[in-house]
Amino acid sequence: MKRFVIGLAALLGLVAIASAQVVTTKPFPEGAQTNNLVKSVDFTTGATSISFTGVSGKWTYICGFVVTTGATTAATTGKVTVTGTLETMNYTYVFVSSGQGILGIAWPGCISSSAANTTITVNVPAGGAGTVGSVSAWGYTN
Repeated sequence: MKRFVIGLAALLGLVAIASAQVVTTKPFPEGAQTNNLVKSVDFTTGATSISFTGVSGKWTYICGFVVTTGATTAATTGKVTVTGTLETMNYTYVFVSSGQGILGIAWPGCISSSAANTTITVNVPAGGAGTVGSVSAWGYTN
């Protein structure tokens, strides 16, 4: 019986810890209450970005993005960033000299902007000579 009580107390302690965690993502909602956002752009050589522009009185959410590149003369690395969220999110990206470089991020829920009427931007660094690439993102405002 003593083991049971100790085990139960330990289990309840874990439940209390788990319930104190804060959820930072929001599932993609269904229905007409949202404004779905999809952006895509092609680029060469230089840096590029795509943005979900903030809307007055509404929150902006990003649910994922994909960066693809190829044909870079010399392989190089850079930092893809997502700004406008509670904290800047950083991802190391490799611009490959052969084949195709791919970075795909799809969060299990969507990440909100840091405040209402705030723009979220995906920034892709310059890849260098010969780079051909695309960046796409999806999300919504609500």
